[in-house]
Amino acid sequence: PGVTLRLDWESVEEIAGAVLRRARQREPARRIHVRLEPDLPLLHCDAVLLAQLLDNLVDNALKYSPPEAPVELLARRLGEVLMLAVRDRGPGITLAQRERVFQLFQRGDAPTTTRGAGIGLATARRIIMRHGGRIWADAKTDCGATFYFTVA
Repeated sequence: PGVTLRLDWESVEEIAGAVLRRARQREPARRIHVRLEPDLPLLHCDAVLLAQLLDNLVDNALKYSPPEAPVELLARRLGEVLMLAVRDRGPGITLAQRERVFQLFQRGDAPTTTRGAGIGLATARRIIMRHGGRIWADAKTDCGATFYFTVA
């Protein structure tokens, strides 16, 4: 409920490119590395919503990482689905936070100067669930966080 999909066949490369352009406009000095497996299939998805989801993950990674640390955006085939990931070099998240960060109005344990209301990851989960995929976070601490999602 609340998320209407406008499905079409879309290129992961184009979606990632749009997200990268927006991130570089917001934070031109930051390094964002994109690694896409070659020959990825087209996705039957809502490109606007998937770009919003990826944009949110990249924005979070930039917020929680030190300014000199790169953020990575990765995409690869994983069996019958595509798996995308955004990795940062920030404080990471604890095992206890791994599920909680996807609830409304929840944020990771970051400095209070970090902007955001804590709705982005809850929205991301709703978007990816409507696409029949799933989203999860790696639970490492002190070496960054990685957020993964799959799309069929």
